[in-house]
Amino acid sequence: MKTVKVMIVALATILILAACSSGEKSSNANKPTSPAANQNKEKEPAKPNDGASSSFPVTIKHELGSVTLDKAPERVVYLFQGMNDTGAALGVKPVGAVESVSEKPWFAYLGDMSGVESVGDEGQPNLEKLVELKPDLIIGTKVRHEAIYKQLNAIAPTIVTADLAAWKDNLQIAGQALGKQAEADKLIADWDARLAEFREKMGDKLATTEVSVIRIQRDNSVKVYLAGFPGLFMRDVGFAVPKAQQVEFTGSGLDILSKEYIPQFDADYIFDITTELPGQENVPQLYEEWVSHPLWKEMNAVKNGNYIRVDPIVWNFGAGPLAARQMLEDLFKEFKL
Repeated sequence: MKTVKVMIVALATILILAACSSGEKSSNANKPTSPAANQNKEKEPAKPNDGASSSFPVTIKHELGSVTLDKAPERVVYLFQGMNDTGAALGVKPVGAVESVSEKPWFAYLGDMSGVESVGDEGQPNLEKLVELKPDLIIGTKVRHEAIYKQLNAIAPTIVTADLAAWKDNLQIAGQALGKQAEADKLIADWDARLAEFREKMGDKLATTEVSVIRIQRDNSVKVYLAGFPGLFMRDVGFAVPKAQQVEFTGSGLDILSKEYIPQFDADYIFDITTELPGQENVPQLYEEWVSHPLWKEMNAVKNGNYIRVDPIVWNFGAGPLAARQMLEDLFKEFKL
């Protein structure tokens, strides 16, 4: 009887080992799963920010330090208009953002901003509101937020960009921080392709066509943008700078303080981004004074019908990939390409 029991145990052991051996062979041979198993796998819901997890943790060096993120942020706050645009382009809605200078609280072209909380003005965000929102990432920019960086960083990890107008650099850093690098790369690739098409259609004319971007301001001066978002945009496209504007300047460009210097912003094409913002009710009157001046009417762009008023929201305040793309489409239209 004892011998029978031993034989039974031995037989059972052999069967178990054979089963294990069979399972290992099936696994090594990548045995297909059943249709039912595949069907269940297909029905599994996609995870939020799907595909971004592989890029984390990530350490991002920025203008005032560095930030290490263990995962894609879920409660991000944007502190300048260009990042509002960038976030919309990447499809990452913030929990909070600074308000726009007009079309309050948000620029209409940004699309759906429902549920986003206002954190006040770009130059002076509401820190108490930021604490209340409990963000896991804040994105600001040096010229606006260097003075309050330590306070911001105490609330949540804070990234500070070098230049609020350098939209491609800002897009790349946002793509990295938000787990949207592939989307950021695609936006840049699409921009490059469309810009190449514009340059090809313009041909040799591009490098010899002088362009000015101007804005009549509430202090009765005219800003000629050689830097800032519109100025950098025009340089990126490849237009020529009028000889009278090839001088040293500070900030975003030249400030023309007197009408006798109107010829300084003459060009083959003039794009005007003058707008009346809250508290600037005198701008329309000043605009009429400038455009009715005899020297204004003598400018080549005006005489040739190439003085163009464009959307100041997109052309000046947008400062992101959505705005840049719309500006480029405007150029296709204006140059009839």
